[in-house]
Amino acid sequence: MIRWIVFMLLIGCMAAQVAGAPAQAQEGAQGQASEQAPAAPPVAPAPATSGFPFDQFQEFSAIMVGSVLMGDEREGHIYRSGNLLRTQGTEGIGYFLIDLASFETYAFTRLGCTNDPHPYFRAFPFSASRPGRKIERVADGKESVDGHMCQVEDVTVSGGDLAMPMKLKLWEAEDLHGFPVKVEVLRGSRHSIIQYKDVVLGPVDPTLFVRQKHCGKGLPQPPEKKPAVRKKRAAPSAGKSQP
Repeated sequence: MIRWIVFMLLIGCMAAQVAGAPAQAQEGAQGQASEQAPAAPPVAPAPATSGFPFDQFQEFSAIMVGSVLMGDEREGHIYRSGNLLRTQGTEGIGYFLIDLASFETYAFTRLGCTNDPHPYFRAFPFSASRPGRKIERVADGKESVDGHMCQVEDVTVSGGDLAMPMKLKLWEAEDLHGFPVKVEVLRGSRHSIIQYKDVVLGPVDPTLFVRQKHCGKGLPQPPEKKPAVRKKRAAPSAGKSQP
């Protein structure tokens, strides 16, 4: 009887070893494979969009509708070549050259040329990008504007010389390499809208940016009119009788 029990225990141990062998072999194969196969590299996050959207467009021409002023719907030509921006004056009077490096403005009207150390208001939003300011951009879906499919972005300009952050919403046309054809300036419940039509990307006629070497300070004044000199009538001669 004891021999029979011992015999059955031996058979059970052998069966257990045989049954466990495939599992151990499979685990060993998996372990070996995991040691040999290189680990998959982690997926890198998409790079954050940086920089001011208008900075990449150094050469273009367009028709600008509206301005940073609320309710402004006036149209005017606008051109850019490098750091020089040319805008048409309000009511079609003269034109302005803005240096986006120094932010000086040169005004040219029939009254002459004048220089001012501040950018002309129609230079906005190009003048919003300045050293020391921080740009944050957040994608906000897609919309169509004037037949252009656009990537919409919320742009915040802060830091530097700004007392408060500046918030903009831009519609960047995909068929114009991302040129913003619409800009909304957000000031709480008050908004102003700027749009760009007939955008042409590429070099602009350099003669549009020629300026005089010397310009006066302040607004040009009309030339002074000299008072008219009235001629005195000659006294009648004594020899002639009066009528």
